[in-house]
Amino acid sequence: MINTRLNDGKYLIAISDGMGSGKKANESSKQALDMLESLLMNGFDKNTSMELINTTLLNKNEEIFATLDIAIVDLYAGTVEMIKSGACPTYFKNNKKVQIIKSKSLPAGMINDIKLEIFEKDIENKEIMLMCTDGILDSNVEYKNKELWVKYLLEDIETDNTKKMANLLLNEAIDNNYGTPKDDMSVFACKFRVKE
Repeated sequence: MINTRLNDGKYLIAISDGMGSGKKANESSKQALDMLESLLMNGFDKNTSMELINTTLLNKNEEIFATLDIAIVDLYAGTVEMIKSGACPTYFKNNKKVQIIKSKSLPAGMINDIKLEIFEKDIENKEIMLMCTDGILDSNVEYKNKELWVKYLLEDIETDNTKKMANLLLNEAIDNNYGTPKDDMSVFACKFRVKE
């Protein structure tokens, strides 16, 4: 996971999930995140950065794929730009209302011509953004539409403490498999506030 300030004053938040499990999956997600941070910090634009990451993973010839869920937050403009490459939905919670931003793109390293899905959203004061990996979504077997159980859970959560919210979601996902995680699970939550 990355949570850092870029040279242009915007903030980069990103999570990656290597396909499969174990050491190889961990290495592919770490490599994708390290490249992303390095390229964006050195002035490459997001499209070029994603193309280079995709090409690097493709050229390994080891069937290494990695999802990338990227949020570039511009606190001055009050916007967040989301770039998804095979990633799970991103959730925005504002009081009881939860909005889902999802894509149908493929993970980096799967095909030559990567098609990025980019979403831009105005952010509101006290709105919470939550990102997670597929281990969270796939833990629930009751819902055919996997992202809905997370939406409903977020709607029911009373706290606006992001750490508690992330822990509640993570614990619920682990409980879905009788206390043992079936897959790697990552959750990231942040709250946007107007500076007073």
